[in-house]
Amino acid sequence: MDKVFQERLLAVAEDVRQWAEDRAPLGKEDDLNGMCAIASAELHRRLKKEGIASEIHMWLWDLDESAHVYVVVDDHVLDVTATQFKQFRTVPVVLMHCKEAEAYDFYQSKQIFKCADSLRKQQRRDRWPTTQVALPY
Repeated sequence: MDKVFQERLLAVAEDVRQWAEDRAPLGKEDDLNGMCAIASAELHRRLKKEGIASEIHMWLWDLDESAHVYVVVDDHVLDVTATQFKQFRTVPVVLMHCKEAEAYDFYQSKQIFKCADSLRKQQRRDRWPTTQVALPY
C-alpha cells in the first residue's frame, strides 16, 4: 500500500473515530467498546463515498460473550475501535496488513459483508443489543 493511499485511509478513519467518540455512550468515548459495528459501518460508507472499496468483517467467538467488527481495505485491517483491546489501548486507529493482524483473535474473520445494510440485517437476526447495531442509511 503506497503512502498517499495510506494517508488517505487514515484521514477518513480518523474522522470516523471522532464521529464515533461524539456518539459513544457516556464513559465509552475512549475505548468505544460496543461501537465497533456502528463505527465500522460508518467507515465503510465513507470509504465508498471516497471511491475506496472495502469489506466489513466480523469476528465471533460467542455472540453472547464476544464479537468484533472492523473494515478491510486491500488486505489491510482498518479499525477505529481497537482501543477496546488492551493491545491497542493507546492507538485510536489501527491500520495493519491482514497477515500481521492474524496474530490477534479478534481479527479472525468469521463473516464478511459487502455493505453496512447486510451487516445490520445479520446483527438483527443474531439479536445484537440495539445499541450496538449498525445504523440504517
